Amino acid sequence: MAKQLSRRGFLRISAGMGGAAVLAACGQQPAAPGGETAATAVPAGGTTAATTAPVQGDTAKQKITVWFWDAALAASVEGFKAVNPNIEVEFVQQPFADSHDKLLTSLAAGTGAPDVAALEIGRVGNFVSKGGLSDLKGAPFDAGSMEKDIVAYKWTQGSTPDGRLIAMPWDIGPAGVWYRTDLFEANGYPIEPEAVAEKFSGANKTWDDYLAFAKEFKDKSGGKTSLFADAGTDLYGAIYRQQGAGYFEGNKALIEEKATSALSFASRGRKEALDANIPWWGPEWQAGLKDNAIAGMVIACWMQGGLTREQPDLIGKWRVVPAPVANYNWGGSFMAIPEQSVNKEAAWEFIKYVCASVEGQNTLFKASGIFPAYKPAWQDPAYDQGVDFFGGQKVYRLWADISDNVEANFTSPFDLQAEDLVAAELTKVLQEGKDPVQAAKDAEAEALLQIEGATN
Repeated sequence: MAKQLSRRGFLRISAGMGGAAVLAACGQQPAAPGGETAATAVPAGGTTAATTAPVQGDTAKQKITVWFWDAALAASVEGFKAVNPNIEVEFVQQPFADSHDKLLTSLAAGTGAPDVAALEIGRVGNFVSKGGLSDLKGAPFDAGSMEKDIVAYKWTQGSTPDGRLIAMPWDIGPAGVWYRTDLFEANGYPIEPEAVAEKFSGANKTWDDYLAFAKEFKDKSGGKTSLFADAGTDLYGAIYRQQGAGYFEGNKALIEEKATSALSFASRGRKEALDANIPWWGPEWQAGLKDNAIAGMVIACWMQGGLTREQPDLIGKWRVVPAPVANYNWGGSFMAIPEQSVNKEAAWEFIKYVCASVEGQNTLFKASGIFPAYKPAWQDPAYDQGVDFFGGQKVYRLWADISDNVEANFTSPFDLQAEDLVAAELTKVLQEGKDPVQAAKDAEAEALLQIEGATN
């Protein structure tokens, strides 16, 4: 099925394949939603630059429960316990959907919630209007003092329009255009990022430039190799998110505004046979990489983990350049404290360590490749080292640079519905040739109809 790969979809698929393709960023982070295995390690090297002081006073000898869908969090739990030996942490790993659905149920019931709950970006909007999560800017918390150190768009996504912070930013998914050096060389192209960027990368280039190069590349390969796999995921996924992920501004629908251009470029990519017409991440996609049918992708940093595990023969052959037009983010996670927690101070100490300390952020980064939302963590020498997976390119610094300039929107409780409706229309555009302008109109009209029905 030619359908946009949502981060949630990627999580489900990755779990079905038995792995942690990437993790929390891995909002499409290929995290291991099913929890069968730990996240693939993507060592980053370097040394940590800060520690968190042990908790004293009335938080001593407390026990907190933490819910998350990936075993990679265990690295942070151990790091936290080393500096906070008086706080016991019970880490409960459960399937991706369950970790969110059970939390909603617990909040509605007023009992059964953990002290700390991880939330993925695609689900945060569900909690904005539900209540039950603590405002981390209010007492006994002090998240407001950390705002300047958190990636701006991520802070917005974890906030409510009335100024509360219900979800502390944890990790992010800076994205760009990935390409394979072996296939670029085979077709007579330079492989250094600076040279490749001149063709289609950056704010001075357009998606028209990218598609023109995609056509040139496919023609040079004799029609055997496409620059990207699927017009839905690679084109729609990027162009929509460059405008800030989310389809609503309060009750105002932005589907036509945000989806029309993205649907049009995806339609063009498919009609002109520029993509490989291969759905993402399944067996056909894996085979397409092995058979050299796919020379690149437009995706986020969390893809490194999945490819490390599933395509080890390609390690060292990937490079990345910024996307045309604008930087963007795809995915990411947060941590929240339910109001019903009786251990809020200890829970807050855990969140501060994991989300807002250099040591806590980089402990997880170096164990799993999950990219920090906490900017001071980027000062670690690891971010300026060459990355073996990318043939020595200093990609971690590139991800940091991209992350500092990304469009942001508040999340909405209607985003999940809208995402499903747009995905259905995208399928019609790619498989049935539906007019993309009409598809965007139909998706918005149906979204407003469903929301009106649900709120009356």
